[in-house]
Amino acid sequence: MSISVRDILKLDSLKTLQIVGGETGLEKCVEWIYVAECFENPLEGIKWLQGGEIIFITGVGIKDNTEMLLEFIKGIDERNGAGLVVNVGPYIKTVPSEAIELANKLGMPLFELPWEVKLVEVSREISNAIVLSRIEENSLTHFLSNILFGDGELEGDAIQKAAYFGYNLSGECCICVIDIDGFEKYLKLKNLDDEVSISKLKVTFRKLVQDVLEKHALKVPIIDKDDSVIFFAKSEENFMKRVEKALIEIQQLIHKRIDGITVSVGIGNQYKDLKMMKQSLNEAEIAIDSLKCEGLNNTIIKYRDAGVYSLLFNIKNKHVLENYFRDTLGAISSKDNKDRDLIEILDTYLNENCNITVTAEKLFLHRNTLKYKIKKIEELLNCDLHNFNDCMKVRIALNIQKML
Repeated sequence: MSISVRDILKLDSLKTLQIVGGETGLEKCVEWIYVAECFENPLEGIKWLQGGEIIFITGVGIKDNTEMLLEFIKGIDERNGAGLVVNVGPYIKTVPSEAIELANKLGMPLFELPWEVKLVEVSREISNAIVLSRIEENSLTHFLSNILFGDGELEGDAIQKAAYFGYNLSGECCICVIDIDGFEKYLKLKNLDDEVSISKLKVTFRKLVQDVLEKHALKVPIIDKDDSVIFFAKSEENFMKRVEKALIEIQQLIHKRIDGITVSVGIGNQYKDLKMMKQSLNEAEIAIDSLKCEGLNNTIIKYRDAGVYSLLFNIKNKHVLENYFRDTLGAISSKDNKDRDLIEILDTYLNENCNITVTAEKLFLHRNTLKYKIKKIEELLNCDLHNFNDCMKVRIALNIQKML
């Protein structure tokens, strides 16, 4: 429930606020407000920014110095400010076109506010909105955490409490998990290792998700977990159709707005009792894990479509899985085996429904070479890959290998 730059435009005291540039940055989160005025050197007024502030100026120290205003905007951007509001009047009569062009280039929201609007009233209303948002967010996060991660019984009527926060969770509901694909690899690729940058990335991710859900009139409770966003969804047919459309749009928007990032979505089974949302969450996460096993990104999957992985991930004793894999495929997976490609050949062969021609093309092998390899696999494993039961046993072992 963070307040975004777009959100403050809805406040009563800011109805006369007009955006003139940097509209692509309207999703930036506003942590606080900052009135930056300095008579001698206006650039001194922004050196204390922490990031996330919406900055107000009257231009008393800048006046008609366009170059200084441009430096001012660049400084705000360098310090991760959320936006700039120029109180147009006697000092800056209108925002120059050069400043608007720079704001558009940087994605820095730039506004004009009429002189007659009192900054003290504006700052008070924005501050109150930020504080109330944080209080409500903390309360909602505690409530949702208790449902999804708590060990004890839910206190009181959970559906009634959800209604207090404005969410209708009566009837059957399920959990949707939106997970950033390969998040750790992305951080290394972008050299992001400080908590501030990582936190801002996650906040942007969540805000984009919220905006799309709101666009599709989906008022749903949301909570964060690591590099994922989790939300509750009612399992009504029309509601879920809107959810599925929104999820596709979320994937597209995040890939467009956050360079190099894709997200996958897992959807758990539906349950009427909110106590079962833990189970639905676990199912949604298993669905996503099944995608990772198959090397898939940017995909939406329901738990019921996760196939045998829905069983394998629920086996808590990993030794059972390891033993099954070793007993079934140990002969072609051991370090002593010189034919290291046999596992890949076997996996591709089964994926292609034991079709020699298609498998050979996919692996760039001659048909006779592939036939020889298949025969060798059958001999080593003491199995018949034209027998359904043998194929099923081998397929489960291959899935276990990917999972482990």
